[in-house]
Parts: sequence; C-alpha cells; structure tokens
Amino acid sequence: MRHRSTRFATTLGGAALVCSAVAWGAAVVRYDADAPRLDILVPLALAALLAGGWLLAVRAAPPVEPLPVAPARDGIPGKLGTIRRDWGYIGAAYVTAWAPFAAARAAYGEGGSLVGSAYCGLTLLFGVVVSLYAIGLLTDQLGAGQRMLKEDAASGGVHAVRVRFGTAVREEYRRPTGTGVGSIITTSSYYVDLLPEGDTDRQQAIRLQSMYAGDNFRIPTGEKHLSYAAAQLSGHSGWLCWPTRWKDIAGTDKQRSVSAAFVTDTGRVVWGQTAEQDWEPWLRGAAAPVCRTDSAVAAEPLARPSRFRPKVHTRTLLIAAIAALTAVPYLLGAVPYKLGLALGAAAGILALVAAARLSVLGVQKQNLDPELWTVRNESHPSLR
Repeated sequence: MRHRSTRFATTLGGAALVCSAVAWGAAVVRYDADAPRLDILVPLALAALLAGGWLLAVRAAPPVEPLPVAPARDGIPGKLGTIRRDWGYIGAAYVTAWAPFAAARAAYGEGGSLVGSAYCGLTLLFGVVVSLYAIGLLTDQLGAGQRMLKEDAASGGVHAVRVRFGTAVREEYRRPTGTGVGSIITTSSYYVDLLPEGDTDRQQAIRLQSMYAGDNFRIPTGEKHLSYAAAQLSGHSGWLCWPTRWKDIAGTDKQRSVSAAFVTDTGRVVWGQTAEQDWEPWLRGAAAPVCRTDSAVAAEPLARPSRFRPKVHTRTLLIAAIAALTAVPYLLGAVPYKLGLALGAAAGILALVAAARLSVLGVQKQNLDPELWTVRNESHPSLR
C-alpha cells in the first residue's frame, strides 16, 4: 500500500540527505585529518537516525485514497501544470554519485599508495560523469509533444472530448526478437482506458499511455505519473485534450503517437500520449472538435505519494546501511591503512549496489503499485 507524502516525512528525508552531504564534504575537504573522524561520523549517524525517522513517518502517514469526484464543468483549463521535479530523488542521486569518492578520500587520507590514488581518481571521474548526467533531472519533465499541448492550451484552443477515467492496464506484449528460432521477448506497457461520454456512438475506450519523456536514471517519470493517477482518479470525468498542432507531432514521431492530457473536473491534469489507432478516429474528423480554453482556469498534476514501499526498498536500504557501517572502522582509525583502503572501496561499491537496485527497481512493475493494474496479455500476430 502506498502512503501519502507528508511534510513531516519530507523534512526528515531532506535533513537526512543534507547530513549525508555534510559527511561527504568533510571527507573531501578535510581528507588529511587524523582519526577518529568525528566530523564524518557525527553527521553520518544523524543521517541514519533521520532516515529511520523518515521510514517511521512514512509508515504512519495516511494511505493514498481515491479523490472525490466533482460535477462536470464547461470550461477547459488554459493553464496545464507540468510534472513537478522530484527534489528528494535529485538529492539522493547526487549524494549517491559522490558516495564512492567520499569513501575513497576518507580511507586514503594523506595516502601515498598508487592503488589508493588510482581508486580516488576513478571515483572522482565517476562522480563528475554521473553528476553531469543527473543534470537531466533538473530539466522539464514533459516531452516536446506535451509541451506543445501545454502551449496550445495557453494559446486558447485544443482538440477535446469528454471522457471518464476507466481501467488502469498493464499490457504484457510477446513478440519475436528476430535473432533466432524460439527467441521471444515480453515487454510491459502502461495505459488507462478513457471511456467516451455524452452523445457519441464511439464506445471504444481511448488508451492514454504513459509518456516517454523524463526518463532519468532509468526511472520512467511517465509510468509513475500514470500510476499516481490510477490510485486516485478512478471514475473521474473530464476532458481528454490533444494539441491543435497534432499533425506536426504525428508526422514526425516514429510511432505516430500524439501527446494528450486528461484534465479532470476536479482540476487535475494527467499527462500521456495516444497511439495512432486511438487518436485517428477522433482527430481525422470532427469527433474531437477544437474547443476554447479558459486562461483563467488552471489544472495541476496530482500530488506525489511517498516513494518508499517496504516490499521493494527494505533490502536496498539494508545494503546502504551495511555500506555506512563498513566505513566506521577506518573512520575511527581502528584498522591499518591497507585494510582501511579496502573497507573504503567496499563501502563505495555497496553504495553503488544500493543505487543500482533503486534504478533497476524503478522500471520493474512491482514498483508501480501492482494492485492498481489489470493485466492484459497480447501477442504479435505471428505468435497467435
């Protein structure tokens, strides 16, 4: 069960990241200080206590529940809010990126060995490269197509049709890889069935798929964004909007997908995209006419729930705790230099293992609230 993200829990988690960053800074700036390194151990211990408090606060927070529905409204918001940046994840990414270098520098001390110098150099290079890549986390979380839709809504018009939020689907698609006999791959995709409302003979659901934009560190922003909507918007009605310049998108996208947004009557916006078979019946004709938007009305994305899920993240946090404990002996000066250097390398590697698990789990279906999704199995025509 996913819990809400409370201000108290967010404060504890942010303070834990700040304490970790202080410990890393002390390890790098005062690399030649004598043991015991209380300037590192004290903020590291505080980070551990605050992280424990964050876990308790998350577990005590109310669960995420469906939002109440609202009466239909005529106006379509002209201000569509973008997906908010996940500052907690950004901070954790940077703290993790520099953990190996901080561990190596603290263990190396005044050093002098060739192996220690090489390890410090490699971890420094790793931190710089990952930090440059992580700049992508600070950019707009919407793709080019979604930004075009946002601009068209602000300009005063979008293609729109009334729909109701239906079933959240995880589709498992089997297809041949083309690399050999019997070689098959299964891919997962996520979408929500939006059911047309009003006087229309088009009863086939329109699939609002997760968008491709915002994939950083293999954490799919679009899929998580759709997962939050599935948890809170079941049964809600609203407008499914497409950009007036949809031909510019469909004509340049390899998959011929067109960006879309579901704007609820409660003032929420869910970003995604629609495949050609879903948008074509509506956009090629007059089924989804251009509707005026109201620049005085705004729609905001859903609030982000807590990212922690016990079944998924407990083991990862345990690995991170072992990494921190591995650093204690050489920070206390209780081991010889060579053993301390080895422990520093082990601490850095364990920190990377914990980060890699978080990245991999970010794209696995168990991190996307499996209880919310109805599984549909589809196969390539050659496999039917």
